Amino acid sequence: MKRFIFLTTVIVMGMAFFNAESRAMNTAGSYSIHDAVRQYIEGNIPWPPDTVRVDFLSVEKESTTQNHNTTLRVEPVGNPDFIGDMVFLVKTFKGGSLLKTQSVRTRIEVLRDVVVAARALPSGTTLTNSDVKTIRKWVRRIHPQSLSSIQSASGKRLILQVAPGTEILATMLKETPLVRKGKIVRMVFNNGLMHIVTVGLSEEDGVAGNIVRVKNITSNKVIYAKVLSDSLVGIEF
Repeated sequence: MKRFIFLTTVIVMGMAFFNAESRAMNTAGSYSIHDAVRQYIEGNIPWPPDTVRVDFLSVEKESTTQNHNTTLRVEPVGNPDFIGDMVFLVKTFKGGSLLKTQSVRTRIEVLRDVVVAARALPSGTTLTNSDVKTIRKWVRRIHPQSLSSIQSASGKRLILQVAPGTEILATMLKETPLVRKGKIVRMVFNNGLMHIVTVGLSEEDGVAGNIVRVKNITSNKVIYAKVLSDSLVGIEF
């Protein structure tokens, strides 16, 4: 019985080897190089596996016969972004010695939510939820200014005209001013103990979070206030 347990332990320990840089298969039989690369990708991608698809651009020349002395090691070439065209090196080792190195070219696509125009939109449009929509799309590159939700676009103003289905990027949008120069605003004075509301005249445009100059109509003094919401500014004292 002890001998049986010992042999079982040795077999289990020899089944697989994997770390952040490599995946080695030690099971007996023939093993596909593409399978090794696919498993490496699936073990390292930063996205859910069901949102990633892998195409192989290079032809697989041969399978590798695996045994307890033979291992495969997969390594990415360059920066491993795991999207777009990538090259992997598959190294075959036997008894700790490198037998051969094969180069495998792949194309990795990721399924993402993309914000697009729901209809033709002229420049200057302040977007509402009905102006944009999200679609799921396979992409080989994630634009650094890409938006993933309707909320990230809603309430902002387009700076150019777009056609239906055009992807909306952050660079196409500007924050919509919540207070306008020369317009009346409500001024809220709040220090935790006192809460006073009066009116003023904004001396400049401002989006949420901006500090703008506001003239107190009662005292005729110019003060600085933070834009809180539509035609509302706050002052702490």
